Amino acid sequence: MTRADKILICIIMLASIVTLIPIFKNKMDSNYVTVKVSNQEVLSLDLSKDGTWDVKGTLGTVTIEIKDRKVRVVQENSPQHLCSKQGFVSSPNVPIVCLPNETVVQIEGSDEEMDTVIQ
Repeated sequence: MTRADKILICIIMLASIVTLIPIFKNKMDSNYVTVKVSNQEVLSLDLSKDGTWDVKGTLGTVTIEIKDRKVRVVQENSPQHLCSKQGFVSSPNVPIVCLPNETVVQIEGSDEEMDTVIQ
């Protein structure tokens, strides 16, 4: 392997790392969580404060937990309990949707975020 090959490999690795920076930066820009019931915002929570909160959904109480800048639904009264089985979410691109309770829990991020880059 020549010196030019080593330099080329280093440049490619550096370019790869630089392209990943915006992806990780967007996650850190998210500061709060919104909870909507029947399309009405009922709660806005600071993502940096750990704790649990109860929200009244259409079928009963929905318990939301924030821990280590991640959010999850701990308990809810839907037939299959899919919301609580989803686990912790840390990305603004992944909402927690409880259809029977008409409840949506979503981390709010910057407007510049992208789900996918298409070229």
